Amino acid sequence: MRVLFAGSFDPITIGHADIITRAASFADELVVAVGVNPQKKYMFDQDKRVDMVNAVVAQLGNVRTVKMEGTLIDCAKSNDVSFIVKGVRSQSDVDAELAQAAVNRDLGGVETLFIPSLPELSLVSSSMVRELVHLGLSVSRYVPNEIEPFVAQNRAKKGH
Repeated sequence: MRVLFAGSFDPITIGHADIITRAASFADELVVAVGVNPQKKYMFDQDKRVDMVNAVVAQLGNVRTVKMEGTLIDCAKSNDVSFIVKGVRSQSDVDAELAQAAVNRDLGGVETLFIPSLPELSLVSSSMVRELVHLGLSVSRYVPNEIEPFVAQNRAKKGH
């Protein structure tokens, strides 16, 4: 069974890494799609975000990273996935993702599997990490070790 996990991963966090590891444990192949939303301003460009995901999943033999340019449904179809995986941290995540899951099923014929975050990771988010970076604070507790050099390089460029 081929499964898709999509996100912006700006940057990838320990929460994302946990969902990836758990999804890879039951999938024959896990496709991690790094998306881009033209309405968002990113800390890292898409290529750098793909590099970060690749660094984190390097030890997982059944994970492949792709760039997602269009919709989630298009990405699911082009990668011939059986399921979309969504990590959920709270009830508000579940409520939002249920509506999206219905659309994915109706328009794309793809089912969605929800993986609840571990309680200790439920407050970790990319937006929180970006804010800590902006403030010049350590993010080492919230990102995988492989990501710290990317963050340090970004800080050096921005003068933080």
